[in-house]
Amino acid sequence: MNKYKEEKSLLKVREWKEKSYQESKNLSAEEYIEKLKATAQKIMSDYHLHLERVSL
Repeated sequence: MNKYKEEKSLLKVREWKEKSYQESKNLSAEEYIEKLKATAQKIMSDYHLHLERVSL
């Protein structure tokens, strides 16, 4: 355990990262990519973003 007191904002980030990890740790690579795509699509829709797709 860290012996120094951490800022509340840092603790919130750590909690968010842990929650995100727990939600996706059992997903296959394909499932994880689909989850990311769905999240990105929702953000784009919610904020009326129109981005071009880039393929590498």
